[in-house]
Amino acid sequence: MTNFYNKHCEDYYKKYPLMYDFITSSDGRVRALKLFKTLSTVIMYAAYIILLGFLGASKDMRIIKAVAVPAFVFLLVTAVRKGINAPRPYEKYPIKPVLPKATKGKSCPSRHTACAVVIALACLYVNVPVGIILLVLAVLIAVSRPLMGVHFPLDVIFGAVLAVIPAIIGFYLIP
Repeated sequence: MTNFYNKHCEDYYKKYPLMYDFITSSDGRVRALKLFKTLSTVIMYAAYIILLGFLGASKDMRIIKAVAVPAFVFLLVTAVRKGINAPRPYEKYPIKPVLPKATKGKSCPSRHTACAVVIALACLYVNVPVGIILLVLAVLIAVSRPLMGVHFPLDVIFGAVLAVIPAIIGFYLIP
């Protein structure tokens, strides 16, 4: 598995300069990515707070799963990434992230992606149209992380998988 991941990292390292040059060759693209990073996070967490507020106000028992499943995913991803403690792209290779970031290690899995995915799935569990919109946003968040140079693509895929599997089990298979 380590060889597979390292080859993946090498492939990313070879392609990253093209992404970096494309994004940074336009101040507008850099500003758009920075704005997306901020707004997507705010929108995702605001949607989650609104979901919990709605479920709480209506005394809907789905609030238990809407709290428990994302909490489980957050703790799971935090524990796994602490255990793996993979270096971030800018630590492993001489690259510069599009947006400055100083975090060391804990690149895999992407907790940012996992949280976005599980929040979107929590919303999908309660309201399908809103959930679909947030799933699209979660995919865009996942794509943005390697574009910014702060995660390898497998980091975000692994983060998404660690969110999807417990979400399906927690929201749909456990009564």
